[in-house]
Amino acid sequence: MSALVVLLVGLIAGIVVRRWRRPPEGAAATVNTWLLDVALPALVLHAMHEVRFPGNLALVLAAPYLLFAVSIGLYLLAARPLRLRRDTVTALIATTAVANTSFVGFPMVTAFYGAGSVPIAVLVDQLGSFLLLNTVVLSLVTVVAGASLPRAELARRVLTAPALIALVAALVLRPVGFPDWLDSALVSLGATLTPLALFSIGLQLEVRAVRRWWRELVLGLGVKLVVAPAVVVAVYGIAGGLGDHAVTIALFETAMPPMVAGALIAARQDLATPLPSLLVGVGVPLSLVTLPLWSLVLGS
Repeated sequence: MSALVVLLVGLIAGIVVRRWRRPPEGAAATVNTWLLDVALPALVLHAMHEVRFPGNLALVLAAPYLLFAVSIGLYLLAARPLRLRRDTVTALIATTAVANTSFVGFPMVTAFYGAGSVPIAVLVDQLGSFLLLNTVVLSLVTVVAGASLPRAELARRVLTAPALIALVAALVLRPVGFPDWLDSALVSLGATLTPLALFSIGLQLEVRAVRRWWRELVLGLGVKLVVAPAVVVAVYGIAGGLGDHAVTIALFETAMPPMVAGALIAARQDLATPLPSLLVGVGVPLSLVTLPLWSLVLGS
């Protein structure tokens, strides 16, 4: 329950500050820099240092990739009858084809399945969502936006991302015990991830734009929160992959709301602005209704 309260307080605080305090331009980008370069790496380093890899690791990691493929297929099917522009489809893919498996995923996994399940969520995020976002999504957005991103630059961005460096360091240093002061510092830094992430979302939320983008908003949130996760769960059910706890966590992560970092990537190239921030800003509070239902469907 406390994790849910933190989510709501962070989101409401961001909305209030945007509405009445009028923060300086770029305030959300500054907060996101802390989130991506400090808080998330600290959480990854702490969680992954002592992670136990499940025996069915491939089945666990397949979930975010299957979600990505299913989401793209659904958007391509909807694009022509709904007459969606290419930049709109790309913004939908960037923001919703990859789930918010870290900023919202970690606290929600903690709330519904306990802190002991967070390392599995970190695996899904770092070896699934993170890699998809920083390779396929980043390349797709830059191509559609008309920007050029050489392969060497793409590789540099992926390999030098602080969260990925933290992941590699955590795995390499597994035989080495961390001193108590370092563990405590990492926990404290990682604890800032959730409230500040939701605060950043609130800062970017343009409520009045919902009327103009309601159709795309319904499509994107319907796919992200209901349809695509349902297809993924159905595929796992048909394949006999349900019932294992690690798989349950991976499938629960696929039901998370739209990806903050994906919205940032789309917004940076001005793709269907402000649709990406609307998808996140409306999707996160809405997921507080859908995620409890998914936890009941998936069980423990």
